[in-house]
This record gives sequence, structure tokens and C-alpha cells, in this order.
Amino acid sequence: MPRAIASFVLIFLPALLAHAQDYASTLDRVAGTGEFRIGFVPDAPPMSFLDESGNPVGYSIDLCRHIASSVRDELGLEKIDISFLPLVSMEQRLEAVEQNLVDIECGATTVTLSRRERVDFTLLTFITGGSILSRNSRPIGGLEGIDGKRIAVIAGTTTEDALREFAQANDYRTEIRLIETHDEGMELLDTVEVDGYASDRAMLVGQVFRSPNSSNYTLTQRAFSFEPYSLMLNRGDTRFRLSADRALADLYRTARIRRIYHNWFGRYGETLSPILEAVYEFQAVGE
Repeated sequence: MPRAIASFVLIFLPALLAHAQDYASTLDRVAGTGEFRIGFVPDAPPMSFLDESGNPVGYSIDLCRHIASSVRDELGLEKIDISFLPLVSMEQRLEAVEQNLVDIECGATTVTLSRRERVDFTLLTFITGGSILSRNSRPIGGLEGIDGKRIAVIAGTTTEDALREFAQANDYRTEIRLIETHDEGMELLDTVEVDGYASDRAMLVGQVFRSPNSSNYTLTQRAFSFEPYSLMLNRGDTRFRLSADRALADLYRTARIRRIYHNWFGRYGETLSPILEAVYEFQAVGE
């Protein structure tokens, strides 16, 4: 992650949290200000990341832009201004939503019951699972290959918990190295400081194809966890949650959701899985 982004989050996020203005609901705030605020992870391709021009892009960003347009139409606004706030750690993302610093968090967040104690989630947006990325020169061909290996994983994620549980259940002597960002995981892997990098398969696919040395890596086919993604929003704001769910359900009823998927994953050779196809079909809720 660029140092400027990390510095902004660490220095200015507490001040922004302290000055976040209270509104009766997210829709009231958007109606009054004309601004729709998106929190995102800047190094999680192809879900959310910064392109070469420094603009937030990705699968989740496209979904949130669609929600913003739907909110604009619902409120009868002529236009809506979309602002973006980069958020690094899972805790920062949760706090930004809890404190109303952002209206919605559009990254790669797994739905869990403990997180639902703090925030609400939209309809599911993606399904993936935890995998291991390694170098072709020292490949980890299967999940059993992590025994006795050094594996990097981002701290505070569901992937960390699942990796520890998987290693413990199989009596693997896996050395887990905690990191803060995807970029750090790739750097440790490239410099041979770790044997593998564990993350959700969707994240690892994006990291590989963003790398100039994409042919140097191998990815385990089996997953050691189940990761259902969704978009976080403020807990108890039922009006906005309904608006966001309506926008997603409308999108899932059209071919556009498949075009969005293929735009971000098809380029990487990731075909639309039957499970994700079912997610779209089953959540295309009618009025």
C-alpha cells in the first residue's frame, strides 16, 4: 500500500471519527449533503484497489457505485457526489462504519456473527475461500504442504482464524507470520521470508495478476475456509439497508452482474462458479 494512504488513515482517521456528524439515517444525510461516502481497501484486487491513476476500482466498487446511483434516484437527487476513504485494517473498517464515517464499506469483508454484533451487512455479494499462494520454485501444491512451513496471513481476518484452526486440527507445525496488508504478504513471499501467503482465493488471484511476475506463483486448488462476502453498513439503519439490498437485488436480476463479474474475474481466467451463480439467482428478490 502506498505510504501516503497508510499515513492518511493513521493520522486523520481518529479526527474524522471524532467529527462525524449524526443524522437520523444514512439516507437523511445523503439527501441533505448530496454526498455518498464509500470506505474501501486500497490493495485488495480485484475486489477493491487503486488503479494506475489512483482511482478506486474493482468488483465491490462497481457494486457500491450502483447502490449510490440507486440511492440518488430514490431520493430524487439530480446528482450524487461519491467520496472514497481508504481503510487498511479490519478494525479500522469496522470503526469507520460504526462511527458513521462512511456510509458503506466496499472491500472484501466476510460476514460473521461477531461482526454482525457491530455492523449490518447487505445481501451477499461474493463467495470464496482461503487458499495458499506459493512460489513455483518452492511450491505448496496442496493444503497438507503447509506442515512445517512459514505462512503469512493478515492479522485480525477470518482467514487468520481459519488457518490456525486448520493447522491445529491437522497437527501441522505451521509457523504463522502476521502481516497488515496484501502488499506486505506478496513482498515477504517474493523475498523468500515466508513459504506461502494465505488469503481468500479471490484476493490471491488479483495479487498474482497484478504482479509483473505472475508466472512465478502457484495457488492451491482446495480451500481451508468458506468466506461469504458482503458490504458493511451501519447497524440498525434499516432504511438504508433496504435501499442497498433493493439495488443489489435489481442488479442480480439482470445480465449486468455477470458482466461486472467477468470484467474483474474473467480476465484472470476465473469462470463464474455454480455457487456464485446461485447466490445471484437466489438473492434476486422481487418487490
